Amino acid sequence: MKNTVLYRISIICLVLLFLFGCNQNKRHEPKKTPLKNLAKQNTIKKPAKKGVHKNKIVRLTNANIEKELLKYGNQNRESVVLMKTPKGNMKIKLYENTPLHRANFIRLIKNNFYKNTMFYRVVNNFMIQGGDNDDWERQTIKNRMGDYTIPAEFRAENIHKKGAMSMAREYENNPEKRSVSFEFFIVQGTKYSEGELLGAEQEYGIKILPKHKQIYKTVGGTPHLDGEHTVFGQVIEGLNVIDSIAAVKVDEGDWPIEDITIEFQILK
Repeated sequence: MKNTVLYRISIICLVLLFLFGCNQNKRHEPKKTPLKNLAKQNTIKKPAKKGVHKNKIVRLTNANIEKELLKYGNQNRESVVLMKTPKGNMKIKLYENTPLHRANFIRLIKNNFYKNTMFYRVVNNFMIQGGDNDDWERQTIKNRMGDYTIPAEFRAENIHKKGAMSMAREYENNPEKRSVSFEFFIVQGTKYSEGELLGAEQEYGIKILPKHKQIYKTVGGTPHLDGEHTVFGQVIEGLNVIDSIAAVKVDEGDWPIEDITIEFQILK
């Protein structure tokens, strides 16, 4: 009987020692700190990277547009962009002498306005137009960016030669020829003879400078748009892409049958 009691006591002691040892091991295991707490424990702030700047989106109106775009343009000096399309890429140089249009375009690109847009009007031997669509996301971005038009920035040296990037505008009730906010077009045009240039001058009441006549005869373009739309950039690589896009099949409204999507990348 005594031996039985001693045996039971021994078993109980062994069990207690085992449990005590387990608790001791568990107590010394390193605790895993949740990731959300690691940030709180790290009190050392990393220095901000130079050159990284987040621009606050100011809603533009016709009342504040010049002030805000000039300010934005001074803070965002980029002027070379890459346009990617299914037909190839175009490198575009934006003009410094049209600061409002350059700043507006860079602002739109940086705020992803042109993401998922496409060329929606294509007229062969004339131009390709894009930069907008009617989806819900685009309307939301428009509302955030503002309701405005851009003052015209006509420059004698900025002409509608092939590859010119120009801004669309309303023709009715727009005596100042202000540009719309978002929609642009790229000129394809045709090459003109001396006689055709003379005819264009007479028909549209314009005067084409001799140096520009030479460009329209050798490079091509749409001279009757000079002084009507603001040219704010030029395709400097990929002129053949314009021809490829202009050659696609379109419906009765000049809308391409196949989607010609647009994606922009700022280069410098």
